[in-house]
Formats: sequence, C-alpha cells, structure tokens
Amino acid sequence: MSTTEATTLDSHAPDWAYLVTAIAAIIISILGFFGNLLTILALPHARRLRHSATWLVVNLAVAEGVFCVTILPISAAHLLHMLYTGQPLFDKTGCSVFVFQRYVNIQAELLSIAAIAINRCVLIAMPKSYPNVFSSRKTVGIIAGIWLVSIAIMLIPLLKVYGEFTYNDNTEECDFDDEVPQGKTPRKVFLSLGFLLPCIIIITSYSYIYYKARQSSANLLAQRRNNTTEDSRKTNSHRPKEGLRARDIRIARTIGVIFLAFLICCTPVSVAHYMEAKVSPAALMLLHPLYWAQYCINIFIYVFMNKQYRDAYVNYISQWWPDFKEMSRHRFHWREEQTSQDSRRQSRGATPNLSLRFQLNRKGSEVNSSPKVNDTRL
Repeated sequence: MSTTEATTLDSHAPDWAYLVTAIAAIIISILGFFGNLLTILALPHARRLRHSATWLVVNLAVAEGVFCVTILPISAAHLLHMLYTGQPLFDKTGCSVFVFQRYVNIQAELLSIAAIAINRCVLIAMPKSYPNVFSSRKTVGIIAGIWLVSIAIMLIPLLKVYGEFTYNDNTEECDFDDEVPQGKTPRKVFLSLGFLLPCIIIITSYSYIYYKARQSSANLLAQRRNNTTEDSRKTNSHRPKEGLRARDIRIARTIGVIFLAFLICCTPVSVAHYMEAKVSPAALMLLHPLYWAQYCINIFIYVFMNKQYRDAYVNYISQWWPDFKEMSRHRFHWREEQTSQDSRRQSRGATPNLSLRFQLNRKGSEVNSSPKVNDTRL
C-alpha cells in the first residue's frame, strides 16, 4: 500500500510547478484575450482591409480569443485545484467536454491558418479568378466550414464512435484515452487529420508563394536593368500594382511567421506527450506555458511585421486615445505605409474623423494648405 502511494506521489509534479504553470495560464489568458479582441475590432475597422484575408485573420483571432477566455482559465483552475486538493477538477463528463472544446479551438486555429495560406496562394497564382473564388459569400462559407469541420471531427471521440476522451493520470490532464480497444490508433488518426494534413497544405502553399515571390523579384530586377529611360515611365505606371502585390506577399509572410510560431510552441509539448514515460512530470507541465504562448504573441507579430495591420491598430486605438498616434510615431518611429492612389481614395472615405483630428494637431499654416498624402492615409 505504501509502495503504491509512493509511486503515485513520484508521478506528480512538485507544487511549485503547479503554481508557476497556473500563473502563466492566467497571464497568457489576459494578454491573449485583449490582444485578440483588439485584432477582431481594429482590422475590420480599417476600410481598405475589409477583404477575405482579413476576415480569415479575424476568424483566427476569434478561435484564439475563445481559447484564452475558456480553456486557459479552466486549466489554471484545474492546476490550482490539484495543488490544494490533490484531485482533478473534472469528473468524467466534464473532462470529455473540456478536451472536446480544446481540440475544436486548436483545429479551428490550424484550419484558419491553412485557409489564409490558400487564400494568398490563389491570389498569387490566379489573380483574375481570386475575386470569384474568395467572394464575400464564399469567405463566410469557408469560415463557417472551418468551425463545422472542427466540431464534426471532434464529435466522433466525444460520442465514443471512434476513440474516447478521458482523464490521464500520468499527464494530469484530459486527453485521448489510450486504454480503448483500438489503443493509440484513434489518437494517431485524429492527429493526422487535424494536424498533419493542414500542416502539409500550409507548407505546400507557402513553398509556392516563396517560389513565386522569388520569381517575381528576379523578373522585376531583370526588367529594371533592361529598361531604357523612356521605358521607365511605363514601369512607374505599374508601381501601384507592384505595391499591391508586395503588400499581399507581406500578409502571406506574416501568417507564415505565425505558423512557424505555432510549430515552435506546439512541437516540444507534443513530443513530450509521446515520450511521457521518459519526461519528468515537472518538465512536461512547464512546457505548457510555451504551448499557450502562441495565443498571445500573434498581435506582436502583426504589429512588427505588417505595416497595414500596425496602422489599423494605431488608428483604432487613437479613437479612444487621441495622442496615441503621435506618441507611437515619436517613441517607436512608426510611420504610416505608403499607399497607391486607389488606397488613398478609399481611406479618405473610411476615416474622415481621424484625418481631421490629425490635421488639427498640425500647425495652422499646414492646415490651410492642401492636404498631403500622409494626412489621409490609414
């Protein structure tokens, strides 16, 4: 009897590991909630960003925001409950529902990244067909499909049709039950469908985008070298289109970095779970904050890698904090992105209040003069 108790105690993580992991879950939950909420509100507010790629990014933020306000607080409560009582927070039904919701969110997140990768790939490969392929209605259908597919896949083990969810005493969390007659096969099947297949789609899409971007850069460089002085005028007339393509590639690059961050955060804890017999309980538990970090770092990637998204955040916050735009320019040396004539025309109608506020902060002589490009850009 005493030997069994000693073995059970040895299989648990130390108290400080429970506390550190729970605190990390709470902090990431708060940061992730406000960061994803800002993305959900700020990006659609910028009129020139109201296209299919933005709505897919917003859907990604919704999936991550839901994870931050549901899964992370419950995980923190479970860890604190384990710390003070030594017993799991969940009963069998609660555990199944919790892991179902967790995997639905993870599945929706990964499918959203895959959808954005395909969106960028179609835009670069078939620019003429892109408006029809990713029309407003079809984009709404894609977003609905992401959630329906995520729910449908995870309903199979929830309803015990194939596989089952349960509480794992070794890892002290809810997950797939490896004690079912099929063994670990259900876990591997759902891992392949829900994780490996979307990852293959994403990697293939970005490999093509990278190839086309390099090809486009090489062609443009060769064209500039061969152009005469008279031909340079024709090149200048096409610069708005080239600028638009550069911004589209930049969005693809931003989402590519988010996918890379997803892999960096997920891989260690996934490997540790498969090698749980060889990994100490403390190390396994402390890897979870790294996994959760993906839900609060995306906004920093958006801000530092994409000028369009950064401008959208700054302009949205400036509505409630009028000095924020000037402060961000002076403190962080951020400048609004140069836009084509079409973008400037749209932005004038999109944010008249911000343009007026920006003009009032300038000197009187500049206000009376004709508006400059920077005064009306998002």
